[in-house]
Amino acid sequence: MEAWQSLEHVIIRCGLAVILLSVWTWRANRPTRFRGKRARNIAEEFKVYGLSKRTMYGVGCMKVIISMCFLCGHWAPFLIRPAAILLSLLMCSAVVFHLKVERDNLLKAAPAYIVLFFACYLALK
Repeated sequence: MEAWQSLEHVIIRCGLAVILLSVWTWRANRPTRFRGKRARNIAEEFKVYGLSKRTMYGVGCMKVIISMCFLCGHWAPFLIRPAAILLSLLMCSAVVFHLKVERDNLLKAAPAYIVLFFACYLALK
């Protein structure tokens, strides 16, 4: 059995896909305790980080595509590693932006660290 076929790999891929899709679709306009400063939605959060709407839409599009690659990975395993590498790069940036804005509250960067960890796992496995 290939690594991408193992149960843990499938669970991590599908879990990341669902998380990314939820953040960028039905939870995009809802406040969470993990958003930078007091942002109530993704648009406000990107503004807090000093990033443009164009950047927000680009990142969102990439994360939705990454999610689709993870979900289709069982039938097209060649999509998994590039998607995981791209997600790792995006999450490294997310961690940096979270820490830049929330130096006193490391909890706000926790989801970014967790997604980064699992994305690196998928990229290296």
